Amino acid sequence: MKAKLWYRRILIMIAVAASLYTGYVIYSYVNRTIPDKIHVVVHEQEEFNFHLPLSAQISCEDRQVSFCGESNIPQNEITLNLNHSFTIQSSNMGTHQISMKLFGIFPIKDIEVSVIEETQVIPCGFPIGIYLETDGILVIGSAKVVDDGGNIVEPAYALLKSGDYIEEVNGVAITSKEELIRAIDESGGADILLTVRRNGERIRVSLSPVKTGDGDYKLGVWVRDDAQGIGTLTFVTTDGRFGALGHGVSDVDTGSLLDISDGKLYETKILSIIKGEAGAPGGLSGIINYESSELGRIEENSGQGIFGTAENELIRMAGYESMEIGFRQEVEAGAAYVRCKVDGTLKDYEIRINKINHSSDNLNKGMEICIVDEELLSKTNGIVQGMSGSPIIQNGKVIGAVTHVFVNDSTKGYGIFIEEMLAHN
Repeated sequence: MKAKLWYRRILIMIAVAASLYTGYVIYSYVNRTIPDKIHVVVHEQEEFNFHLPLSAQISCEDRQVSFCGESNIPQNEITLNLNHSFTIQSSNMGTHQISMKLFGIFPIKDIEVSVIEETQVIPCGFPIGIYLETDGILVIGSAKVVDDGGNIVEPAYALLKSGDYIEEVNGVAITSKEELIRAIDESGGADILLTVRRNGERIRVSLSPVKTGDGDYKLGVWVRDDAQGIGTLTFVTTDGRFGALGHGVSDVDTGSLLDISDGKLYETKILSIIKGEAGAPGGLSGIINYESSELGRIEENSGQGIFGTAENELIRMAGYESMEIGFRQEVEAGAAYVRCKVDGTLKDYEIRINKINHSSDNLNKGMEICIVDEELLSKTNGIVQGMSGSPIIQNGKVIGAVTHVFVNDSTKGYGIFIEEMLAHN
């Protein structure tokens, strides 16, 4: 009898665990499939279909936002089958929240709806040189030094951390490595007080410079005050703004997104292509012409790319053929094109969109893409470093940009939805 009771309890526990796991799987799938935010054009109906065999109630407190399902009667609350199409429209620009309840009972998601004017951009796809100045002196890490007595010391150990930004020395603002070195050397070995920005907070750190055998004073710290590289310009807007890369510029040593005070775009020339291989992403190798005139001013380095104001020469280089943008709800699995200039000629190459992720778990990976164009494959073996920012075009609309390459398969990578980039312009 006890054995039967124990066996029954085990079966109940297994059933409960299976139910919880099934619920988790369903919730995760629904969360990935239904977007966290969507964009619609003011006064226009935007069609959606989440392709889910579920019933849900969608509602919005703002009466300016209306839905239309199978009844074809617009209202601000409807119950519908998520496997059928429905439309959203609004006559009120701005941001709104809509709520979704499964079977009209269980809250499953709040969706942010941004109502904007119809947007067009000029898709680019050509490489540009990037120069960034950090906002403060970036600390890479501490280092050991030999003092004038032959002792090995590490004066900055545990006091300065990788990712810190040095803003001031003894209350005086500094903006370059040279200024920091000069202030340390002029200290004569006396303690110096550094104002440091760490995780967004300003703190003060006292350090004792060490006199080395050659008579200089050092803190034993590796620092950086700028960064440069080659990327791809994604778009220029009709009012002279630009967006590039589709992801932020991070420090090569710390891996953290760079805080910048200024930045510029320059002309660049690609000299060679290193083809991608399994385990070894390739890249575009070239030179940045710092002697040329600035093409643009970088004003923001964000997780979704770099953004700023384009100079007239950059606008001329981009051309004047603008194209409508396609929102994430318009993106389809299947054929699309990537526009890039890897060998001196700007061309559209065929790709395939394999998967679409509508959630905001990782904004840089909204699409999984695969290069299928034989010409591009023969040149690069797929996606290589430096192609980040190459615009993705589908059905005559700009829908996103290339962001990442798969380390073990250079033919595949990720893309960001264009609306995520335009949110920074």
